[in-house]
Amino acid sequence: METENAKYTPESVWQFLMELGEKMKISSEESRKETEELKRIIREQSAEGKETDKKIKELTKNVYGISMSNGMMAEEIIFNSLEKDMTFAGVKFDEIMPRVPIVDGFKTLTDLDAVMLNGDSIAIIEAKYKVEKKDVRELASKKINYFKQYFPEYSKYKILLGVGGMSFDDDAIEEAKDKGIGIIKVVGDKVEYHTEGIKEY
Repeated sequence: METENAKYTPESVWQFLMELGEKMKISSEESRKETEELKRIIREQSAEGKETDKKIKELTKNVYGISMSNGMMAEEIIFNSLEKDMTFAGVKFDEIMPRVPIVDGFKTLTDLDAVMLNGDSIAIIEAKYKVEKKDVRELASKKINYFKQYFPEYSKYKILLGVGGMSFDDDAIEEAKDKGIGIIKVVGDKVEYHTEGIKEY
């Protein structure tokens, strides 16, 4: 009876190994091609990703730049109006200072967009292109507290707060009224003051 091993002759084993080697070579070549294709796709996507990231960064920079320009324009209009009249909430002031920094050591904690001063009163004005509720809250808490902490020489002064802008969120107006903060609206080429109900801080 023929054994299982008798089926395999040295020639048939050699043939089998040759065919296996050829298949492995083909498989290896296919694998190499697939790997190269995968690398190409990754490179393309990476390049596209970098280009997309670059465009997003440029767009963000442009939008931020426009926002900054609008904010500075609002500040300038409001500051010029206050400087021209030197009056806020019926109080006459002697001087006005733009962009007053509050500094702790080498760190600037915040900036006050405009500060008006006379012998017994101070007005602190926050100016934005668009005023949001958080801006009003920040002025009525953080900024006023910083001012009192870092300018103790004005502790006996009457302090009035105002917030101005070219547009206002509805809840920002409500928040300002609720906290007794004056509202300064830029309407076209005019500046409107709404200071009824303003309170001292």
